[in-house]
Amino acid sequence: MLNKNRLTSLMHTLTNNTVFGDLLSPVQRALTRIRPSTAFGRVLSMEAFISLGVLRHLQGTQVLREQVQQTLHLDIEAVDRPPLARSTWSDAPASRERQAQLRQVVGALRLQAAQTLPDRLAQIPGLGDRPVRAVDGVYQPESAHFRRCIPRDGGEDNPKGHLLLAFQNLRIGVIDDVITDTRSQHELTCLRAYEERPDALTRERRTLWVADRGFIAAAFWDAKKRALGATLITRMKSNLVIDSTEGRPIEPDPINDVVEQDLAISLTSSKALWRRIRYRTPAGERIELLTNDFSLQPGVVAFLYGRRWEQEKSHDQWKNDFAAGKAWGKSPVAIANQADLAIITTLLVRLLLARRLDSDEDQKVLKKQDRRQQKLADHKVGTQRPDWSGAIYRHTSKLSRQVLRFFKLAFLKPASAALYQRQLKPLLQAYL
Repeated sequence: MLNKNRLTSLMHTLTNNTVFGDLLSPVQRALTRIRPSTAFGRVLSMEAFISLGVLRHLQGTQVLREQVQQTLHLDIEAVDRPPLARSTWSDAPASRERQAQLRQVVGALRLQAAQTLPDRLAQIPGLGDRPVRAVDGVYQPESAHFRRCIPRDGGEDNPKGHLLLAFQNLRIGVIDDVITDTRSQHELTCLRAYEERPDALTRERRTLWVADRGFIAAAFWDAKKRALGATLITRMKSNLVIDSTEGRPIEPDPINDVVEQDLAISLTSSKALWRRIRYRTPAGERIELLTNDFSLQPGVVAFLYGRRWEQEKSHDQWKNDFAAGKAWGKSPVAIANQADLAIITTLLVRLLLARRLDSDEDQKVLKKQDRRQQKLADHKVGTQRPDWSGAIYRHTSKLSRQVLRFFKLAFLKPASAALYQRQLKPLLQAYL
């Protein structure tokens, strides 16, 4: 009971009328609607588990010992022993029961974010209300406790590290699901296995997927289109065998000014028709895309493929600002739970900005992006954003470090509208 009392005191310090408590309020509401399948330990409740995981990401605390020491300083009564044993916290992320509840919390927050955050693609012609998602993988270094055994040594571990195959919701600009895997296997294999989950985003109807050419598997995407109306936009692969081509008319519209060619093609690997679109970036680079979506103008296809790079910004945020740059544990469950806690942290920050400031947009990052874009265009290098999109797509997927630093440093401040208006809102508008 003493352990529980010390942790209860810590959680009261962290969440009672604080910025951190305000940030966590959507989690608290989500947990009240979830019926746990099993009881957890007497000390670490599910709410405390998520709270400490979110705090670890916000603080960017890579080492568990450091977080234990940090919490020791938050409660002046805990002078002799920490409020939570290190073994209790290190064991908790490997719990499958906690994983099941985390998945439900992620689902609840994902739904809330989709209903709350502004639709960034609302003005893009031809999309309507279709879900638009990018999928891409990044590799995470293992924890110091992970003893890797790669195929060369007779094991199954991936030499690159743990795979985090992330889904970026391009309509709201956040990663809202992740597949994790420690084995050495292709990303498409992980994607196929992911479909067995009842909450898999690949089961959505009419989703428009944007991916790199490593995900090209014509039969897989043909089946998705037949069953769900889901389509793919990717980069053309040089080794794809094309049986025939037929030119398609390009509508005279400013949206299509960058498009040089739009062809209907038949592939040896597919029984359905595909499109090959060639366009010219403002920097003069010619890029060829492959898609099985015939409903969109080719200029829109080019624009959406360019949005895939926003996922790189989200990965960068996780790696450099959150504590996701290295795995916390060695079990697949612990690695998956760490990724879910990173998703929860991302969504909570975006939701608080939208709830308290009526916008989650970081204007100064957008201005910096515009200056860089113009500089690249002037020097004819690197930029892929079509000119027509600038007026209707004013968004960025990355929050600046000084905004995240507000939550890192002011998490114990009393939450108030005045605090957010006086100290947080200016950080979204200009650099200090």
